[in-house]
Amino acid sequence: MGTNKTKELIINIFWSFLGRFGYLGIALIANIVLVRLLSPEDFGRMGVLAFFILLSTVLIESGLSGALIRKNNATEEDYSTIFLFNLFISLILILILNLSSPYIGAYYKDSELSKILNFVSLILLINGLRITQTAKLIKAMKFKLKSTFEFISIFFASIIAIIMAYKGYGIWSLVWLQISSGIILTVIMWLFIGPLKTYKFSIESFKGFYKFGVNTTLASLIKTGFDNVYHLILAKYFSIAQTGYYYQAKRLQEMPLGIIQTTVLSVIYASLSKIQDDREKFNETYKELNKVFTIVVGFICLLIYVYSEFLIGILYGDKWLGCVFYLKVLIVSAFFYLQEVFNRLIFKIYDRTEKILQLEIGKKIIQSLTIICGIYYSSIEYLLYGFLITSFLSFFINYYFARSIQKYYSWSDFFNIFLIFFICIVCEIAFEFISFFLGLKEMYSLILFPFIILLYFGIMNVLGVINISKDFKRVKSLF
Repeated sequence: MGTNKTKELIINIFWSFLGRFGYLGIALIANIVLVRLLSPEDFGRMGVLAFFILLSTVLIESGLSGALIRKNNATEEDYSTIFLFNLFISLILILILNLSSPYIGAYYKDSELSKILNFVSLILLINGLRITQTAKLIKAMKFKLKSTFEFISIFFASIIAIIMAYKGYGIWSLVWLQISSGIILTVIMWLFIGPLKTYKFSIESFKGFYKFGVNTTLASLIKTGFDNVYHLILAKYFSIAQTGYYYQAKRLQEMPLGIIQTTVLSVIYASLSKIQDDREKFNETYKELNKVFTIVVGFICLLIYVYSEFLIGILYGDKWLGCVFYLKVLIVSAFFYLQEVFNRLIFKIYDRTEKILQLEIGKKIIQSLTIICGIYYSSIEYLLYGFLITSFLSFFINYYFARSIQKYYSWSDFFNIFLIFFICIVCEIAFEFISFFLGLKEMYSLILFPFIILLYFGIMNVLGVINISKDFKRVKSLF
């Protein structure tokens, strides 16, 4: 990978990472304040609503924005076609949600859920209005500008939500957090990126994106539905409070890992798409990026796992310690899930998105069995461990098919992923043993933070996963 290209990649990753970190940092601070003003039941109800909104959002985006980013010569007619299609779909989905909301409220025996869903469905239209502007920013690699816009929107939306929660508006403060953030970001996008130059729907243009879009949309729809169905199951078969615990654990898990998925991977996708025709260069770059990616993900997952109880206690308070179990299982699952997402970049770049759909269906068949088992035995543990097993098996399957399309197999690449996971386990065991031996609890366990860093990277250096001296010089030379 050329030095200039590598520098460009690192700079874009840096700004994308920094912007997303700022965005999620503000969101985390707002969430910390909100959990102390609201109840687990409020967040549980929001988790139920989130299921329907997330599914609708996937349908609106339709995977077509990814097709726009991938297409090197996208025209204004292409952007216009995607915009008008998304606008039409968003209006249809808002109508469907409003018609079905009374039945959803009745199912959960909560009439207010119906009113809230009717209102919050407007977020679909608000977000759909800026989808082409967002695609233009990503395609032009303007991640610094994109991050700035997102930071401004969440900052002011968080202030609105906190004021409403303080004044006793309950779950409506969470609803307005979503609505106001979407409105602010959409207005900024239209002011600075500008409207489209034409508003024309082209059948030919749509057909060109259809194959890519329909496969990624259906795959995302299945994935989003199953991953968030736990909100519905916990609310119906266990308690709305358990839904709140799961909702908060998932949000805390997504704070750091969401940064990686929505920033690093989007930059890598845009960058790798530019060299897709040079197989040798592509394979070399992909392998190098995958190793760095796995090391970073492994370290973040390790820290969240060992400090899960401390994080929840200090951020949310003792009444939220029921989140700890959920967070630990979700963070281990996330390690394999992010590897799966990284592998799926291959399917998108080489326009084999039908594989994403096929593999997602296979994954959900396995996941369905674990969900049925959890409901049958009325066991939250079975539900969560089933999710972990599904993520583990799905990684294997996606790895194999991605490499088949890439036509590049590397046992060292595969071995390093599990070696890094094994190192995480060793570090966690060492942390637990030393904490128990020294009697370190809560914030006092933070004194082991430097030890974890040294142990994690030290073992990697000894086992040859990294060469600290050599890799440090390479990074230094790039900057």
